[in-house]
Amino acid sequence: MFLDSLVGDAGWRAAYACDRQGNPLPWELHKRSVEATHPYEVLNLRSMLAVPYFEKALYELKEEDLTPENVQALADRIEAEVQGGLSARPLLSVPHLLSDEASCYYHGYVLAEMAVHQVRSFFTSQQSEGAPPLWRNPEVGPTLEEFMWRPGNSEAFLDLVQKLTGQALSSKAWVECLSTPTGDKLAADQAEYDHALAFVREKTIKVDGSSSSVEVDLDMRVRLVDGDEVIADSAQCSGDFLATCDVFQAYLLKRFPPPVPAGAA
Repeated sequence: MFLDSLVGDAGWRAAYACDRQGNPLPWELHKRSVEATHPYEVLNLRSMLAVPYFEKALYELKEEDLTPENVQALADRIEAEVQGGLSARPLLSVPHLLSDEASCYYHGYVLAEMAVHQVRSFFTSQQSEGAPPLWRNPEVGPTLEEFMWRPGNSEAFLDLVQKLTGQALSSKAWVECLSTPTGDKLAADQAEYDHALAFVREKTIKVDGSSSSVEVDLDMRVRLVDGDEVIADSAQCSGDFLATCDVFQAYLLKRFPPPVPAGAA
């Protein structure tokens, strides 16, 4: 989820979200995306919170009160209390509530999103003047590997967050993000977007996904297969992951050619 969050960053989009010709995602599109979503992010949080609060209330009901009518009324009440009214996604349509293996599980999404914001805040607070921004900070990968991925399930989630950030899991960073005025966020995003464009041009990093001059060695063999057909194999590309991606991209373009624009010759 931390890596997922980078895809929405203005800098990441300027550097990597490019069309087939290598043109970056226009600033205006990012701006429109932020304006359409950021002011309403708190509604998504309320929607997430409603599920575990409903589960808690449901499991606290006395057995004699567990009737279909009471459960439906309880769901409506939790929606009204947490979301401010009946939801476009009724609580009882959430699949986690309807299967025993997923019960008492949904709050994990809320805790994970809290951790994402806390870890992002940790990295940005550690940046000194002139340090690389989050989307290309070389310390991110090794830090996540050491404190998150390598321990894995051998340590409790709360302990992982504590050891990485030096603080107990908290909603502080998430609330600060939600509380940031849209105009302030856009101003910061504009600066990040412009910096990313300047960096990419200066370093002449090719970001169109083909014939990249930048080599990426993952120290592993990657094979992309379709049934018995081997489409791309990093062992045949000197271990270069991006070269392997080029082979895969060429296969996709051949098998699924892009549509010809109407009126084109």
